[in-house]
Amino acid sequence: MHWSLILLGFIAGIFSGAVGFGGGMIILPIITYFYGVEVAVPISTIAQLMSNLSKVGMGFKEIKWKQVGMFLILAAPFTALGALGFAKVDKQLMTKILCVFLIIFAILKLTGKFKLPQKRGTMLIGGGITGLINGLLGISGPLSSAVFLTLELAPVAYIASEAAAASAMHIIKTIVYGKLNLMNGNIFLVGLCIGAAMIIGNYIALKTIKKVKNKLYQRIVVVVMIGVSIWLFFSV
Repeated sequence: MHWSLILLGFIAGIFSGAVGFGGGMIILPIITYFYGVEVAVPISTIAQLMSNLSKVGMGFKEIKWKQVGMFLILAAPFTALGALGFAKVDKQLMTKILCVFLIIFAILKLTGKFKLPQKRGTMLIGGGITGLINGLLGISGPLSSAVFLTLELAPVAYIASEAAAASAMHIIKTIVYGKLNLMNGNIFLVGLCIGAAMIIGNYIALKTIKKVKNKLYQRIVVVVMIGVSIWLFFSV
């Protein structure tokens, strides 16, 4: 266990607790450096599952369960499908393509030139795409965040609702990775340690964002999306 990963988990927890994503995108490249990508994705999955469950607990009363359920109708099966194909894709190429897409989306949203419609179809289709990418690459936070941002929720409601959907997807991945013998005791332990550090970061972040106004908060989220996507693009 590399103890620098604990500090990194704390930092990632602050990011994901503040903007709803970024945790996996920050920790995955570093875990990959130490363990290789085939081990890094299962470790990251356990850590992110703990982080998201903590955010669900902290913001439980504000979760929009109807929208979460709509998102998971396609996200759940497509997460399982993507996880089954995990070992077969070129993860580096796919991750770079995802980063470019996210940067373009964020810039268009920031300039007001593009806005996903606030409809059931957005939650359904967005959930399916997010689930597939999540299973294949172990990264989906910015995608699911882009979908949940269309609901224009208050900061804590947005964070907790997205976390509820993400928790379900991470549970599905954990089960599938276990069936494929991609999980073992050491992977689970390292994931738990990083996840515990992320929970502390989540707590600090969620206490901070309650006072931020919705429109300003959404702009901050989009700017962070650009920065984290650029970081991941050059890290993989």
